[in-house]
Amino acid sequence: RPTVTDLQDYEAFCGSSATDKCRSLQLLSPEERVSVTDYKRLLDSGAPHLLLDVRPQVEVDICRLPHALHIPLKHLQRRDAESLKLLGEAIRKGKQGTQEGAALPIYVICKLGNDSQKAVKILQSLTAVQELESLTVQDVVGGLMAWAARIDETFPQY
Repeated sequence: RPTVTDLQDYEAFCGSSATDKCRSLQLLSPEERVSVTDYKRLLDSGAPHLLLDVRPQVEVDICRLPHALHIPLKHLQRRDAESLKLLGEAIRKGKQGTQEGAALPIYVICKLGNDSQKAVKILQSLTAVQELESLTVQDVVGGLMAWAARIDETFPQY
């Protein structure tokens, strides 16, 4: 007969809250965010856009969406010149598929949807990158974990 019959209340036992739970940030307005379902619909439509993956390289090495441009958040935070040049080139290339004068929407994704919100804020403040002027930049809510849960169950979760 087992002597342990229920689970310990971890937070009461340790006297502090569990730190392995993801806290969702709310940095952006609903208009600055898009669900993975809506992003998948846009992707399937073939509409010109740029998907920017801001995860660290070690996470991108595990899994990635093949059409995403990878620029780590830390590169955006420090306004890395090479990364901004790469972003500008990708925007110019993407705009070639749009009608003259049409904006190229940028969607930002990360693992859980927190770093991507930070990246959206940074991109909104980057007026030095001419290609970013008057562009719509949106965060993909829930990031790649939401993608794996709602869009592609075979997508690796780590």
